Amino acid sequence: MRLLFATAMVIGVAAIAAPTQARPRSTVTGDVIKAARLLQTARLDDAKALLADLEKRAADSVEVKWLRAELAFQSGDYAGAIKTLDKVPDDGVDGLVGQTRKLAMSTSSVTETFAETRSPKGHFLIRYAPGPDATIAELAGEVLDAAWETVGEDLGEKPADPIRVELLGAPADLAKLSPLTEAEIETTGTIALSKYNKLMVVSPRATIFGYPWMDTLAHEYTHLVVSRISHDTVPVWFQEGLARFEQTRWRRPPEIALAATEQALLTTALRKGRLITFDEMHPSMAKLPSQEAAALAYAEVYTLVGWMQKKIGYKGIRDSLVAQRDGKSARRAVAEVLGMSWPGVEKEWHAHLKTEKPASGGARAGKPIKFAKGGADSENVGLEQVGVRGRKHARLGGMLRARGMLEAAAIEYEKALTAGGPEPFVAGKLARTLVELGRFDRAIELATPLTAADDRDAVAAVTLGMARTARHEWKEAISAYEQALRVSPFDPSTRCGLAEAYTQVTDPRAARERAACDELKN
Repeated sequence: MRLLFATAMVIGVAAIAAPTQARPRSTVTGDVIKAARLLQTARLDDAKALLADLEKRAADSVEVKWLRAELAFQSGDYAGAIKTLDKVPDDGVDGLVGQTRKLAMSTSSVTETFAETRSPKGHFLIRYAPGPDATIAELAGEVLDAAWETVGEDLGEKPADPIRVELLGAPADLAKLSPLTEAEIETTGTIALSKYNKLMVVSPRATIFGYPWMDTLAHEYTHLVVSRISHDTVPVWFQEGLARFEQTRWRRPPEIALAATEQALLTTALRKGRLITFDEMHPSMAKLPSQEAAALAYAEVYTLVGWMQKKIGYKGIRDSLVAQRDGKSARRAVAEVLGMSWPGVEKEWHAHLKTEKPASGGARAGKPIKFAKGGADSENVGLEQVGVRGRKHARLGGMLRARGMLEAAAIEYEKALTAGGPEPFVAGKLARTLVELGRFDRAIELATPLTAADDRDAVAAVTLGMARTARHEWKEAISAYEQALRVSPFDPSTRCGLAEAYTQVTDPRAARERAACDELKN
């Protein structure tokens, strides 16, 4: 999620202290404004150089102190930012002093006890709370290193500086570290942000069913790369389209893979003339009214970028980013690289949308993110997904499972499937029950199409891994467990299952997974 907020960086002249060198006051004022704009547009190195010069001329001015604090904050030195603003009034620099101080203090309070590790190739600094999140820090680094390579090749930018990543424990933490409210985060399912020269990602442990956290890391990294290439001039709709298109590049070639639910949203919106407009996507997808609206908006911009990439390749996309950096609007830049007018772009893209087909497998299904609210999980969490005809039997099956009455539960789940058709929730519950009963063939029959249809269904993926493991089909078991790992890495069944399967094929990752297994079982 890319968050774009216009910041009032109009710097008052009166507050600037007299220059220490014989240069006009207006020059200092102009350089202060320029430095503020450099910070706002993701050009930290340029801002740092200009600020060093400003410190020689107006080191004691409120504006320069604020710039120094803002640079420290965006460089990850939260304590330094707070110290720099000591005794500087909150209303300084049109209130920007207070904004920076508040954000630095809340960020410091959330992250001050965090541990830190480097990604295997050193391109990222992963910060996380001690405890369970330690079991995903190395995984996060591996994914991001792969994204650094693939996204860098696609878009033409491979940052030399290590990129900071903060793994957060809850949506409330993300709200403290950003301009978003907790209500906005939960309404739209916003789970991560790229802002302030870093990536902020809520840990999957904050959700009930998990979410595609590995792809989300790559998604947010794409935002950071695009911002650096374009000097943060790319609007939300193009940013989100690029990030969605690139988020799976770390693990597969570029492709459009719409899920059936996303295709249905697009088809309905096209028929009713209710597509989310690009203007409605500003300033953030997180400001849209619902997760469904956000899913539709993402599907729109995802297909737009995928269509562009097929027509003009990555070179055309790179050229459009450079054109935006150099002052052209996104609409004009996109239209020019496509050799069309903007109305022509919209017309041809809309025609293309009508030809898109649902993915045959592996696509994100648009299932809402459910944040954990405390309390024990129930076997019937998610039962609302089941149609009315099969719900009674499915509910009874869940109650029986909770009591350990597996045979009886399996019977009720079979009745639910008979009554309501191939409901994914019911099929997944039945498959897991059958694995526990040792009926692996039927479990595989049920779980395989679920994992193919929805790569967010970690329950079905783990079930399939368990069934394949029982039959010593190690390659197939690893594939299933790794799919689950991309969504729900805190399930001991996933990590312990991978540890066993990796051991059987002499994969060096077995030791890491064994350590995670032991940690999560305790």
